[in-house]
Amino acid sequence: MNVKLLIFLFIFCAPIVSQTNLIKFEMKYGITSNNYISVNDTNDHRIGKATGEGSVLFSDGTNAKVSVYFIYDYLKGNGDFTEYYDINLNDGSSLTVQAKGQSVGSSNGIAPLFTGNVTITGGSGKFEGVYGEGTMTGNRNEALIDGATVKLSFTIYVK
Repeated sequence: MNVKLLIFLFIFCAPIVSQTNLIKFEMKYGITSNNYISVNDTNDHRIGKATGEGSVLFSDGTNAKVSVYFIYDYLKGNGDFTEYYDINLNDGSSLTVQAKGQSVGSSNGIAPLFTGNVTITGGSGKFEGVYGEGTMTGNRNEALIDGATVKLSFTIYVK
């Protein structure tokens, strides 16, 4: 193979191949329902399910609506959760993301810090066939009650 061609491929094509596609967005939603049972093994141990509604702002400025569904196992407001985010854009495209993570950093259930690993589980329109994994972080402004506001940031590496 020609040396000039190899140099050209290395300089101009390698950056294209090595670029990682990212989906980044900010989410804000309000808790619309929270149903739980108290576990009698210790004080403030709750297992529950909750829902929320809100908005998403993608890094390119695109806005969307989101419906949130999650289950949790919390002791004093902290513990494990699994959430699903159904994101719907005005153009009819949709994206479904699953998060598995933890609420940590608060012993009184107020303003915990969320961390989680996320996976795209489906999509339509411009997200048809898009899959990837990444991370999520965020906060809630108060204890897990109806009307509480949750703010999350997502970074997803698309495959």
